[in-house]
Amino acid sequence: MSTPAGWYRDPSNAPQTRYWDGNAWSDQVRPFDPPKAPPTAPQTPRKRRGKGWIIAGCIIAALGIVLGIVAASSTIVDGYGRTTQGGPTIGTFLVIGLGLALVAVGFCIRLLAPRRNAGLQVNSAPDV
Repeated sequence: MSTPAGWYRDPSNAPQTRYWDGNAWSDQVRPFDPPKAPPTAPQTPRKRRGKGWIIAGCIIAALGIVLGIVAASSTIVDGYGRTTQGGPTIGTFLVIGLGLALVAVGFCIRLLAPRRNAGLQVNSAPDV
C-alpha cells in the first residue's frame, strides 16, 4: 500500500514540510504549520462520581450520633427498680463507623475516577 501524495513533515526532521509525490520526495518544501485541533463541541460538565456514597455516609453517621445522644440522655430502669444513666452502646459506634466508612468510600471513588483527556493526533512522514 502506497502513501498518497501530499505535504508531510520533512523526514530530515527540519522544521518544514516536504511534498511526497506518491513515489519519492520532491525538492519542494515549505515551513511546518502544525495541524490545528478540530473544533470541539462545548463539553458538558462531567458527572462527579461518589457523591451518593458521601451523602449516604453523612446521613448514617449523623443517625449514629443522634442515637448516641439519645442513649446518653436516657435513664434506664432495670427489673429491680434501679436507675442508671444510659450511654452509647456498641451499636451506636458501629453505626457511626459505618457512616464514616461510606464517606471514605465516596471520597475514594471521587479521587480514583478516571478522567477523560483529549489528545491530538499528528501525522508522520511516510516510510520510504
